[in-house]
Amino acid sequence: MTHLHRFPSKILLFGEHSLLYGGEGLAIPSYDYCGNWIQDHGNHHGTDLFALAAYLKEHAHQFYNNIDVTSFLRDVDAGWTFHSSIPIGYGAGSSGAYSAAIYKRYSVEKDNDLEHIKSDLAVIESYFHGNSSGLDPLVSYSDSAFQIVDGIPHRKEIEPEMSALFSLKDTRIPRQGAPYISLFKSKMENKEFASKIKTTLNPAVHNAINAMLIADKDELRKAFFEISYFQLVWMPEFIPLSWIRTWEQKLSESSGYYKLCGAGGGGFLLECKL
Repeated sequence: MTHLHRFPSKILLFGEHSLLYGGEGLAIPSYDYCGNWIQDHGNHHGTDLFALAAYLKEHAHQFYNNIDVTSFLRDVDAGWTFHSSIPIGYGAGSSGAYSAAIYKRYSVEKDNDLEHIKSDLAVIESYFHGNSSGLDPLVSYSDSAFQIVDGIPHRKEIEPEMSALFSLKDTRIPRQGAPYISLFKSKMENKEFASKIKTTLNPAVHNAINAMLIADKDELRKAFFEISYFQLVWMPEFIPLSWIRTWEQKLSESSGYYKLCGAGGGGFLLECKL
């Protein structure tokens, strides 16, 4: 028996790393990978749902909308669990979808303010990896694209033909994001690199996001090329070594381009098929 509502993965199309340094971001939901509630009385492996329930109860004072922990525990006893195809360690929002599923099913919603919902989702996702902005679960929960400006998400409509231009390339290299976030932070201490982020990468990201919002494929191609070239030249240590040559070929042959999809080091790459 399954609960039919599906919770999509999240793809940060643009803004990885630079989002934290004055840049914009654009995140969209993707049903290439997703999750849903399933009732399975077999042995469950993975998240300790009883520990999660205890966490939700302990942090009840932080929620704008209450979480019905009693119903959650009752469903756990009845064999309900969250089944997901979203790979862990790929930056695709596996914990975000899980958090969105919990909130959708167990929150007693009275406050529908978007910022408050994002805050509630951040509290839930913090159980999985210590600190959360709430963006990943918000994308999954709302099944909507969001443009992030000055840290604030704004819901946006993206033309399906524009979203269809992208595909995920699996490097088959799981990784932890934290070391690459730290690496980027250390690179920002170099004045030349920091200047390039401000004067080259951030404007290219802005142009790419704007092109997505107005469905301008020509401008998107130009901006995506700039981002791809920038990451190859200035951030090669973030690209898996086995993908460098293919990345270079894509740029030289104009046969679609790659960019990082997440912190780097593995997981997914994002291909633009323009």
